[in-house]
Amino acid sequence: MLYPTAATTFVSLIDQARQFDAINDSEGSIAVTMIYNPKATPKYGSFKQALFGQLSHPVFAGSTSVCIKQCWYLCKASGNQLLYDNHTQITKLSSEINCMRWASALMGIVYDFVEKSIAIYGEPPFAIPKMRFVKNALVIADSTREAYMVEEVIDEGADGMFVKYIGNGSVKPFDFLSGEAANRAQFLSFAQHVQYMKTKNLAFIGDFQGKFFVTC
Repeated sequence: MLYPTAATTFVSLIDQARQFDAINDSEGSIAVTMIYNPKATPKYGSFKQALFGQLSHPVFAGSTSVCIKQCWYLCKASGNQLLYDNHTQITKLSSEINCMRWASALMGIVYDFVEKSIAIYGEPPFAIPKMRFVKNALVIADSTREAYMVEEVIDEGADGMFVKYIGNGSVKPFDFLSGEAANRAQFLSFAQHVQYMKTKNLAFIGDFQGKFFVTC
């Protein structure tokens, strides 16, 4: 069963402040078949591993391709990267999905601010990038109860190269960017300022990376 993350707004998240449940707070359940090679070599991040697979029918942006992620830990005895048990997996993946949900809502604040400014002052003399986070969902296998987070795939061949705009260690955009990439980085820096001001100096998004019109 696949549970797509429901779209929300920052105001809704604040008004309905409570513990997030990736299943009950989803758009509903969808029965799918997920196919991937469990023996394939995964790509490892700081706490998640990623494999690529297919769904039996499109869920994200009309494509059946998905990036399949699970959380891992380092075994002290063997030094191997091991996957968490099913219950812990659901807990950790739900937390990750919730972070993405809040980040998407924070980007919504930015575009609301832009739209209101345009309504008052008119269109700016430059193009405003249209950027968003990838859509995701929690998947739980019927037979084994194994849990996965699936995301829409960022196609390396579409809309240019994958770019890291602003890192974790600084809010300053990377200075090696040029052209449209530099313009998008400046927009994301502006987005951080709007988020920081609109949340009364409490929050903004860091570590912006992705591709134009696909994610940020």
